[in-house]
Amino acid sequence: MSHALIADLGGTNARFALVPIHEYTPQEVRVFACKNYESFFDAAADYIEHCSVDMDNIDAIVLAIAGPVDLPIIRFSNNPWQFTRAEVQAYFGEDKALELLNDFDAVGHCLEVLKPEDLMVIGEHSEVDSKEAAWVVGAGTGLGVACVVPQDVGPNIVLSGEGGHVDLATCNEQEDDILRFLRTRHERVSAERVLSGMGLENIYEALASRSGIERRLTAPQIGDALKAGDDPIAEAALEQFFVFLGRVIGDLVLSVESRGGVYIAGGIVPRYINEIQKSGFRNAMQEKGRMKEFVSPIPTFVVLSEYPGLMGCACYASHLVSKA
Repeated sequence: MSHALIADLGGTNARFALVPIHEYTPQEVRVFACKNYESFFDAAADYIEHCSVDMDNIDAIVLAIAGPVDLPIIRFSNNPWQFTRAEVQAYFGEDKALELLNDFDAVGHCLEVLKPEDLMVIGEHSEVDSKEAAWVVGAGTGLGVACVVPQDVGPNIVLSGEGGHVDLATCNEQEDDILRFLRTRHERVSAERVLSGMGLENIYEALASRSGIERRLTAPQIGDALKAGDDPIAEAALEQFFVFLGRVIGDLVLSVESRGGVYIAGGIVPRYINEIQKSGFRNAMQEKGRMKEFVSPIPTFVVLSEYPGLMGCACYASHLVSKA
């Protein structure tokens, strides 16, 4: 059986997996700490040595990379790995189909293969037009944003960019105070400054300061406080996080009418499904003045799949082999 070798390569961890061509559930997933390997090729060799499929039965390699993939040399911000496309091709063999994707492009490609059970509807609307554009948004270490344009033949077009770095807008006094607080630290406050792991910490610290308290918790500590239920600032910070997320997504929908839906991935939101359901997320998304009726019908979903990036790589690998 023909297989694809797929990998989601970040600054901290590298996730490798196998998948049969035209199947999309990652198999034999292994997560490596990048710091334990001098190069990508060392990590790949470790995975290949211990996986169940011989390289002769691997016809495609698709790598999702946390960073630009159209540069002559691909580098990683948090580890010393670097390589060129030609080096990757030579390592796996000239006969192998190869593609390098931005990590959030890979999440965009997973929309083609997600199942209903992989998604949680947020809000009242769930009807999508599969032929219309969609947004994928993900808050984790940073804030990823990509627009997906469906295609009748071949893989969907994923329009990547740096939408996580748009200016942060505020709509009430509390949000104004948060922005002012963050401006004392940053010349410019982007959406990522509040919609990321670091962003949740920033919101917490700003709200604590607003109450006359000097305190900053890490994102895991905020999570522990939320579980304990004994820290009202943590609860307020998470609520404000979801409101900011709604505001940013509403702005994206105004930019591109995404009747294909908005899909929220990343490491943070899937941990707090009950909280986002009860939050002001949808109201904030729809609070667009005269354009409320334009934004309100757009459905929003949380992606529950554990490995959406790997699923997107698997989907793209099938297109690669079919094209060959």
